[in-house]
Amino acid sequence: MRITSIDIVGYGKWSDAHFNHISDFQVIFGENEAGKSTIMAFIHSILFGFPTRQQSIPRMEPKNGGPYGGRLTLEDTPMGKVIVERLKGKATGDVRIYYGDGQVAGEEKLTEIIGEIDRNTFEAIFSFDIHGLQNIHQWKKKEFERYLLATGTTGSDALLKTAEILQKKLEALFKPSGRNPAINQQLKKVKDSQLAFQEAKKQNAKYELLLVGKEEERARQTELQEEKTAIRVELDTLNTLLDLWPIYQEWKALSEKAVPLTEATFPPDGIIRLEHLQLREKEWQNQLIQLEERQKNLINKNNFEHTAFFAENEAEITYLIETYGAYNERELQQKSLEKEIKYYQTDAKQTPMKWTKELDQKVLRIKELEQINKQQQHDIQLELKLTQESEEKLQQKIDKIETNMWDNKRFQQEKEKINSKEKTPVTKSIVAVGIFLVALVVLVIFQSIWSVAVVFLVALISVYLLVLTKTPAPSSNQQILAFLEQQKIRQEWQQLLSEMDIIASQIAQLEERQSRINKSQYDYQSELNHLFDTLAINELPDENWEAIVQTYKEHSEKNQLAAELTLKLEPLAEKQHSYQLRLEKLDAPIEPTNIEEKISFLRQGLLYYRNNLTENAKLAEKMEQVTMQLNLVKQDLLLVKKEKADLLEQAKVNNEDEFRVAAMRVKQEQQWRERLILLEAQLEPDKRLALSQFSAQEVIKEKELQLEEKLRKIELEQENIHASLAAKNHEIATLEEGGTFAALMQDFYSEKNKLQQMTREWTETKLALQILQETMRSLQEGKLPKTLALATDYFNHLTNGNYTKVYLQENRIQVESKDVVSFFPEELSQATKEQLYLAIRFALIDVIHKDFPLPIIIDDGFVHFDSARMVQMMQLLQKRKSTNQVIFFTCHQETRKYFSSEDIRVL
Repeated sequence: MRITSIDIVGYGKWSDAHFNHISDFQVIFGENEAGKSTIMAFIHSILFGFPTRQQSIPRMEPKNGGPYGGRLTLEDTPMGKVIVERLKGKATGDVRIYYGDGQVAGEEKLTEIIGEIDRNTFEAIFSFDIHGLQNIHQWKKKEFERYLLATGTTGSDALLKTAEILQKKLEALFKPSGRNPAINQQLKKVKDSQLAFQEAKKQNAKYELLLVGKEEERARQTELQEEKTAIRVELDTLNTLLDLWPIYQEWKALSEKAVPLTEATFPPDGIIRLEHLQLREKEWQNQLIQLEERQKNLINKNNFEHTAFFAENEAEITYLIETYGAYNERELQQKSLEKEIKYYQTDAKQTPMKWTKELDQKVLRIKELEQINKQQQHDIQLELKLTQESEEKLQQKIDKIETNMWDNKRFQQEKEKINSKEKTPVTKSIVAVGIFLVALVVLVIFQSIWSVAVVFLVALISVYLLVLTKTPAPSSNQQILAFLEQQKIRQEWQQLLSEMDIIASQIAQLEERQSRINKSQYDYQSELNHLFDTLAINELPDENWEAIVQTYKEHSEKNQLAAELTLKLEPLAEKQHSYQLRLEKLDAPIEPTNIEEKISFLRQGLLYYRNNLTENAKLAEKMEQVTMQLNLVKQDLLLVKKEKADLLEQAKVNNEDEFRVAAMRVKQEQQWRERLILLEAQLEPDKRLALSQFSAQEVIKEKELQLEEKLRKIELEQENIHASLAAKNHEIATLEEGGTFAALMQDFYSEKNKLQQMTREWTETKLALQILQETMRSLQEGKLPKTLALATDYFNHLTNGNYTKVYLQENRIQVESKDVVSFFPEELSQATKEQLYLAIRFALIDVIHKDFPLPIIIDDGFVHFDSARMVQMMQLLQKRKSTNQVIFFTCHQETRKYFSSEDIRVL
């Protein structure tokens, strides 16, 4: 969990303050009274609540009476990024938790974010200042176990408080030598009533026999119960031994290895001392060689015999000496070029063709074709899919219409019927009008009364025919409507068929385009095959053809570079060969082994030749100085060899190889001893003694099975005794009759029943306490040794190896120095005590990190540290920031040099 932002609405001296972008290792710098401790207290209050007025912690309410509280932004929590807001409300404040998805929760969800940890535990482990580092000498094993339990399970404080309550209840019920506890007083009452009851029942012999039998069976039952309890305890012990058996086996194996180890005779820091002596020996030998060479040169200068050679070849020798530097430069260039050529030729394979820009353009064109084809294929497939979907939808509509549509034959028949019915009324109208006109013509021609009657009769007939024409039958109307509906459906059907033809045309066009695209794909594949044929690549092109071509290109370019470098190498080689020929032609009076030695001879000889007259006087003085230095170096070399021989003798070896083997053996033995110490810390002496009684793990399991079988038999016998006691109790109840005897018996059993109830209550309380203690022990098991081991590592690092062990002895913390001297914390210096406390804190943080990945908050905790301790502490905190965020408050300027400017916030 990391704190990335602090927003203070009102708290102490701070009002409307915002600290954003807090890093994994954040330094907040400020002078005294700047408000550093207030920010630290604000973090505690937001996470665990404002202090109540009954607590001694100040509430830090603003003096101006403004708003009180603020919020923290937390990341990397089990709920992701959340904002925890606590404002003034109830005693500890009103809490709102804002999740990243916009949800809002209350204080009940806070434990899911920071875990089941209270304020005291958090301040005891994760948050501290200089005062919190000064009470390490007061810590005992109980404090360790309390913090380990408090961080090991949910509701740990309740477990501890419950254990104290149960213990007080046990003491209130019974004390072995007490008078006031309830069971002690009830025992006295039962004893008195039992005496009176026994006096009243002495008359009954059978009752006595039953009582004796009952007591014997109760005694046997108690004996069996004790045996059963002992077996269960032994079974628990065997289960523990089974769990510890692998550790015991490793301890036993290391113990057997450690037994034959004799007292180490290997000198301390032997390898370092040997390497130092070897280095000194090599240095003296180098000086000895140089001085002997100088002595030899001086002797040669005193006996110079090659004057004639240098006089005859002075010009050639001068040229060779002056151009020797250029020769060396060319030699370096030649080697560099050969190295580059070898580098390029090592990984490059031979390619038939030289890579050209045209090939690059061709590859680029093929890539473009590939991309275009892929895009076109994608587009055409998409269009085809959409068009085919449209075609399917239209076909579904057509199919639906065709289910309700008449066939062509019926449609034509209905159409003809409609047309014939429409023609009949028109014909009748025409006939009626024609008859009426003929009657009018007759009236005009004859102009008689009969003519008028005929005209009148014809008119009536005409009107009748017209009325019949204008009033069609109802059945004809329904047929017309049905026909019109079918005509409309047929028109819609024809429209859908037209659309179907258009879509079919579109599909044909798309298939034609796809054919063209396939041809383009074929052309692209042909061009790619042609490229592979051109490059003489024996593989068929596939999806990875670009990687194959790129590899070919790289090999070809490397071959080209190698060829170019070879062309550069040839003139250099010719010049070098020419120089070597001239040097070989010069017949020197010596036979040198290489060119450098010959040039050195020529340079020294030429210089001596030119300065021979002025140097002779100085040679004798130099010879004397060299001889004195040579004698001193030989003495120092003998001294170094003697020290090395003494070192080998101290290790009882004959040579350096044996010395190194002995060093490795001593190192391995030391590792064995350290591992053995760690295993002994995990295996208590009584556990080792118990495990030593078994030869194998199977023996423990076999004994476990035997005890379980024995336990089963005991339980069976207990059931039988219980049945027998029930029968005897029934007989005793039958015999127990009479006034005084019955009253005494009732009083006795009444008091006894009260005692049994109290005893049962005490037993239940005792059992609950034992179960609770066993639960707490199992929660703590393994954590304390691991914590001490981690604390040892941290303390050893912080003290630069001066202290090698942190352990509990006599229920108190002790440390052991590298000289195997034990100290209590109060015997250490103040800075060392603080280092020890920090080591224990970091060990506890490591042990509980899986359940509580909380930030570490420090308020000027290192004021007593010198510069060396401060460097070690800052290095450790730099490493810790990867697992826990570190927020460091300080007012000391010198601490700022350990951080970058981005990680420092100045108040």
